[in-house]
Amino acid sequence: MTIPPRIILRHLAFTGPDVGEAHLDFDMGLNLLFGASNTGKSFAGKVLDFMLGSSRPLPDIPEREGYDRAWLGMTLPSDDDVTLTRALAGAAFELHSGFVSSSFAGRNVRSLSAKHDHTNEDNISQLLLTELGLGGKQIAVDANGKKRSLSFRDLTKHCIVDETTIQSEGSPVESGQYTTIAAERSVFKLLLTGVDDSAVVPIVDKRVFKTQTSAKLEVLDEMIAGLDERIAADYPDAGGLNDQSTKLEDTFASFQNELVIAHTSVREGLTKKRDLVVRLTQSQGRRGEIELILARFEQLAQVYKSDIARLEAVEEAGFLLMLGSDKDCPLCGAPPEAQHHDHGLSGIEEARQAALVEIEKISKQHRSLAETVSDLHAERAKLDTLLESLSRALSLAETQLEQLTPAATETRQRVDELSTIRDRVNKGLSLLAQRLSLQARREELAALKPAGKADKPRLGVSSTTAHAFAQTVSQVLEEWQFPGKRHVSFDEQTYDLRIDGKQRKDNGKGVRAITHAAFKVALLLFCRERGLPHPGFLVLDTPLLTYRDPIRSKAGPLSADEQELRNTSVRDFFFEHLASLRNTAEFIIIENVDPPAGIEKLARTEVFTGDTQSGRFGLFPTAQAPT
Repeated sequence: MTIPPRIILRHLAFTGPDVGEAHLDFDMGLNLLFGASNTGKSFAGKVLDFMLGSSRPLPDIPEREGYDRAWLGMTLPSDDDVTLTRALAGAAFELHSGFVSSSFAGRNVRSLSAKHDHTNEDNISQLLLTELGLGGKQIAVDANGKKRSLSFRDLTKHCIVDETTIQSEGSPVESGQYTTIAAERSVFKLLLTGVDDSAVVPIVDKRVFKTQTSAKLEVLDEMIAGLDERIAADYPDAGGLNDQSTKLEDTFASFQNELVIAHTSVREGLTKKRDLVVRLTQSQGRRGEIELILARFEQLAQVYKSDIARLEAVEEAGFLLMLGSDKDCPLCGAPPEAQHHDHGLSGIEEARQAALVEIEKISKQHRSLAETVSDLHAERAKLDTLLESLSRALSLAETQLEQLTPAATETRQRVDELSTIRDRVNKGLSLLAQRLSLQARREELAALKPAGKADKPRLGVSSTTAHAFAQTVSQVLEEWQFPGKRHVSFDEQTYDLRIDGKQRKDNGKGVRAITHAAFKVALLLFCRERGLPHPGFLVLDTPLLTYRDPIRSKAGPLSADEQELRNTSVRDFFFEHLASLRNTAEFIIIENVDPPAGIEKLARTEVFTGDTQSGRFGLFPTAQAPT
């Protein structure tokens, strides 16, 4: 079996700026804090409760003057040693890693709220519940199954029992407040079974059901009346709305189809027009380019003609000069064969030949240019024909669009008019549908009946579990040698014990105290033996009240059953039994009566003498200490 998680209390300390530290250490197993009255024993128990999230202010006694902070060292189920610190004035906590005090504040400090919040990990309740494996648990708070999240404060009443509670006539499970009975019993069931109330489906209380139903019916009636007024005012012919809607839908569908056709025709016409405009623009651009090219080619043809004329003149001049080259020299009369200089005739011939070659070259370019110009004139003629055709087609497309647009516009207007009428009719039909829905809801709500007793969830502890727990209490009483047959049963009406047929509350204070202690010890053992979550420690203030001084004690004289118990050795067996559970749990017993001899061998013992000259006076190092 897996060892269930538990919290181990290690030390409790008090500090202040100008006072010495007051310190208590605790061990696993049995711890005994006893001694004289008014030495601070019960105050220490209240501070333990305070350090585990209690919102009750601590007693404002003179002895705590100068002390402003309490420190509680613990070992958590995760095996982490931590120290909680809190101002004695209350409010939030600080969580320190390791065992620390005012002399060493520690580096790893985490702030924790004192208020429980299951949605936030940064509060003391959720931290401890998570460590115990109880985070997110739900408990029922009334007989109808209404739920809330479990708080660690729900558990502390089962592990810290003060002097008033331990001797009260009430159930050890309950605080005595009527409004908290269901929640307290749910917590007890959770401890005994490990099962919370998450699966419980709440039902509505009969009186609440009637109130809520009446209120809902009233609201529905008002809404229906409001719809009736609107329908009467806006739709006097409401009975014919369905037929009107059917006809409108048919007409609307027909017009909608016409509108689609018209829009398609207009869209196609616009596309055709756009294509024609593009082609017309491109053709006009090309014709302009041809005109520009022809003008430039005309200039080039003139250049060619000019060049040919110039070259022909050069060739002709050379020819004429060469005609007189074989005659007598006009200057000296010498015959050609007697002449010794040719006067550049060879150069003239070369120039003439070059001119002839160039003339041929330019003539060829001129002929090619003429062919190109002819082609351009032909292309221009075709473009002129195409432009005329495109212009006629564009005019026709524009004429067709002018004819289609009014028809499409008219159809659009008719569709819009029908849409307005149809929307009004549909709104009327919607109002009628709302009224029909509200009326159906009203009839359904009026037919509902409140949940009966058989519908309520079965909360609390089952008879089988209660019997098993009662046997554990019986075993504890056996260990303590409690007088009688120690036959224990659990009363499911009072959530308390019957011991040997007698209600526990019907005994004297001292017997109620020891049996309350047995109840809480048995609960701890029951959980540990079955691997169920429990804080794992128990603080009991004055469980051995029976052994009080009947004269000096404020509890008054002993009753007959208390006297019978006082005459037994229950006190000795009580301590021996708790000491034997060293490996199972931690017990802190606060007592006024003297413990049995040799108690130091069984328990870590802290004695408050109440004497400034002998031993430790009390919780605080003062002449007087609180009770």
